[in-house]
Amino acid sequence: MDNERLEQRIRDLAEHAAPDKLGDVLAACEQDARKGTIIDMNTEVKKKRNHFVPIIAAAAAVALICAAGFIGYGFGRNTAPTEDSVIMLDVNPSVSISVDDAEKVLAVTALNADGSIVIGDMDFTGSSLDVTVNALIGSMLLNGYIDDITNSILVTVENGDADRAATLQSRVTELVNGALSSDGLQASVISQTVTQSSELSALAQQYGISEGKAELIRKVVALDPTLTFESLVGLSVNDISLIADSRSLSDSTVTQTGSASDKGYIGEDAATAAAYEHAGVSSADVSYSYVDYDSENGIMVYEVKFIAGGVEYEYDVSALDGTIVKYERDQSGSGSLTQTQSGDYIGEEAAKAAALEHAGLAESDITWTKATFDRENGIMIYELDFITADSKYDYEVNATTGEIVKSERELRNTGAGTGTAAPSTTAPTTTTPGSGTTTTPSTGSAAGDFIGEAAAKSAALGHAGVSESDTYQMKVELDRDDGRYIYEVEFKAGYMEYEYEIDAYSGAVLKAESDYDD
Repeated sequence: MDNERLEQRIRDLAEHAAPDKLGDVLAACEQDARKGTIIDMNTEVKKKRNHFVPIIAAAAAVALICAAGFIGYGFGRNTAPTEDSVIMLDVNPSVSISVDDAEKVLAVTALNADGSIVIGDMDFTGSSLDVTVNALIGSMLLNGYIDDITNSILVTVENGDADRAATLQSRVTELVNGALSSDGLQASVISQTVTQSSELSALAQQYGISEGKAELIRKVVALDPTLTFESLVGLSVNDISLIADSRSLSDSTVTQTGSASDKGYIGEDAATAAAYEHAGVSSADVSYSYVDYDSENGIMVYEVKFIAGGVEYEYDVSALDGTIVKYERDQSGSGSLTQTQSGDYIGEEAAKAAALEHAGLAESDITWTKATFDRENGIMIYELDFITADSKYDYEVNATTGEIVKSERELRNTGAGTGTAAPSTTAPTTTTPGSGTTTTPSTGSAAGDFIGEAAAKSAALGHAGVSESDTYQMKVELDRDDGRYIYEVEFKAGYMEYEYEIDAYSGAVLKAESDYDD
């Protein structure tokens, strides 16, 4: 780009963002005979490939072109200015802008390494907030941090005066939106205000992020307890927004314009197809399905849940390339199986063999009730549960070495436990593959006076308004609670899970709970 064209673009930008300083900018450029740095906007950026470099990227050049320009001019005050507000901009680069009550910039600070790249050699001291925001957004665009694939930015305003903070939040949001959309970029701007606190500062410092991002993550986790702070902290604002949007999470204190871009990911349809193919089912076999975004060990995944043939499946599919990261298959009475694609693990069958050898049992002696693959305390393990005629066994096997990490055995007929298991208070349990878990009364109870499992199940289904043919993972257990015999009935139907306590003598519903199945 030649100097004349670049100057015209700066002129257009300055007229829009800070008309009162246009003369200062151009005069400084003339006086310096363009001794500052001119960025070649066609040069490939080393940070990452920029998929969308709009004209507004020239905003970053305002400070870089004119080393002695208006950025860095003196305040002209007799007294030292004091900080009135702090504005934080988070994409993955994080920067904070400190301004006085006249919205003149006191300092711009990088809050992480990428923030330092965005600021570069620019000195914003004394510049207006308008020009500073435009220059920072331009630098983020030019360095490839914002484009049509990663289009979300978080604006956070910190000010002790709530009305002042809200006004500034609205104005900065408008500035950012204007800078990003001036050449057609469909941006998503998320904005909020925060109140400074030692707790928030400590949280931000602990994870090495801005207070604004810490507050956003804290709000998202509060709305969905299945998410954790640790699972979100390493993600970009765009990815956090995708997760929140997919789960319909909203907070009245957070404002969002536009939608986070998902162009960098394969899409829900492709993720669902990958899960179906791996499970060996067709879409015609599926009675229920659900997809949302999640994070698994710092990478974005689609969490795909579906039911086919009475079996419940849960898959984590890489959002980038469709790789199966993790999966589970759960069928009441016949167990659940989980595996990953890595060849470094011993495999489910070897883990089962190690558990049976440790227990001194043969395959013919037991019935598998659970087999899952998961991370525990930083290592991958197989969680294995199985039963015999008189005992229940729980094992954890190191997925890499085959070492027995944990073993428990619980007697099913007397309640006496061995190993690390706690004593059981439940009645004997028998399992019928494919039809749920049922129980018989414990020794010494007046079994003939109980209504029976079928009646207890019928009472729960009637209360829930659900047909037994629509349920799966049905489980009925006779238990003693505070000296009273009850049937505990649990089942799932559609995307809901139900838990009931039924009086074992009268059939009265003592407790009923229902919730969305996570």
